[in-house]
Amino acid sequence: MILDACTRIRRPAVLATVVSVEGSAYRRPGARMLISEDGRTTGMVSGGCLETDLANRAQAVLRQGGSHTVVYDMRSPDDIVWGLGLGCDGEIRVLLEALDPEAVPSWCTFAVRSRDRRGYTAIATVFDAPGPARIGRRCWVDDQGNRGTMSSDDELDAAMMRTAKTSLAEKRSRNETWDTTDGPCSGLVEIVRPRVQLYLFGAGADAAPFVEQAAALDWRVGLLDHREPFADPHRFPRANEVRCVDYASFDINRLGVDDRTALLLLTHHFLHDRTLLGRLLEIPAAYLGVLGPHRRLEHLLARLAADGIEPSSRARERLHGPVGLDIGSETPGEIALSALSEIQAVMNERSGGRLRDGNRPLHDWPR
Repeated sequence: MILDACTRIRRPAVLATVVSVEGSAYRRPGARMLISEDGRTTGMVSGGCLETDLANRAQAVLRQGGSHTVVYDMRSPDDIVWGLGLGCDGEIRVLLEALDPEAVPSWCTFAVRSRDRRGYTAIATVFDAPGPARIGRRCWVDDQGNRGTMSSDDELDAAMMRTAKTSLAEKRSRNETWDTTDGPCSGLVEIVRPRVQLYLFGAGADAAPFVEQAAALDWRVGLLDHREPFADPHRFPRANEVRCVDYASFDINRLGVDDRTALLLLTHHFLHDRTLLGRLLEIPAAYLGVLGPHRRLEHLLARLAADGIEPSSRARERLHGPVGLDIGSETPGEIALSALSEIQAVMNERSGGRLRDGNRPLHDWPR
């Protein structure tokens, strides 16, 4: 994640952040790229269209210091002639900020710490204002009430903090304009969310592609298995956690399940799945999946009903079986791709259907 990279820089760099989008664009506000003084980049803010130009502009920002907003307007047909020829039919504003390795931005450290404890943070950033001194101003607040600000601009800070608290309560990012005595200031209020957390129950060979693909998405991955030889961290080097547990008695609270957590049963054992499903049904995870066909899941639920365990309507909404999107998956890698795609859709409140068949925007905003 780019925020993590910002806390570890050892040489001067520039942080590029998409702060506003009108029309269509490859990335939504909040997308970031880190540009080092030698021109190397980490992350992307577009489909590769803007990165070279931004890397060139970053050199001037490093010399001048401070924060500067760049506007890319691709809505005009003249863009192909005078501009970058992107043809994206949108306007993108990117905030460029010089970073000093001797003074890591406090807002960045704050957001990373909050995210790592599975918390949410709202960060309000000014990208357009009557005077350049306000560009890049920030205030921030987390879901525990901790807060911070970069300045003593009481008028602007108070307005930004009010919007940040509202966005945090709604868990939705947005663009906002704040009226001040000097004129309007435009900004981005961004919600920094915890990483998606995936727990796999069952550490057989077919768990490997789940771990690899989830790690590539920067998810936090944990594996639990009742067999010691299988619950071996060396078998899954990219997993964050591998544990040997008794499915019937392990402490579920240790998982730290929240609304950014997905649980997936891969035991391939009916009785183990019955035990786990009975314990996990009412846990407030965003997603609970059981590998196998419809009939197998119905048998599991019938056995649980006979034991007096009936899932609530909310639990049934979170329960998925068979898991995944219908992409004709057969191999373990394909099944993992299908399942993780469905989890991604659930986390983003999307249907997972074909984009060509809908007229919904590619990116929800506000988000």
